[in-house]
Amino acid sequence: MDIFGKMKLKTEIEFDAAHRLENYDGKCANLHGHRWRVIIWVEGEKLDNRGILWDFTNAKEIEEHFDHKCLNDVMDVNPTAENIAFEILSMLCFNTKDLTFKVRVYESPKSYAEVTYEH
Repeated sequence: MDIFGKMKLKTEIEFDAAHRLENYDGKCANLHGHRWRVIIWVEGEKLDNRGILWDFTNAKEIEEHFDHKCLNDVMDVNPTAENIAFEILSMLCFNTKDLTFKVRVYESPKSYAEVTYEH
C-alpha cells in the first residue's frame, strides 16, 4: 500500500551489558557495565502488504543480541557508544530498502552517540 507523505516510527530498547575500552587511558579501560538505552527512529514512504513500514520485533532482536553480554566479545571493534550506534545501524539496514534510520545510544542518562542512515 502506498501512503502519501512519510511515515515515522520510534521505539526504545534497553539492555544491560559490560565493556572495556581498548587503548583508553582511564577508568573505562577496566571492565564495567551500563544499562544501555537505545532509541530507534525509522522513516519511509511505503508500507508492506501487511500495512507495516518496519517490524518492531526487529528492535527486540537487537536487544537480545546485546543483553547481558560483554560487548568486547560480540563486537569486532572497540565497543564505544559511537561504535555501538554504528553496529546497531548496520543491523537495522541489513536487507532493508527505502527506509531512513536514526539510532541514539545512551551510555548514561546524559551522554549519547547518534548516527543516521538516509536511503
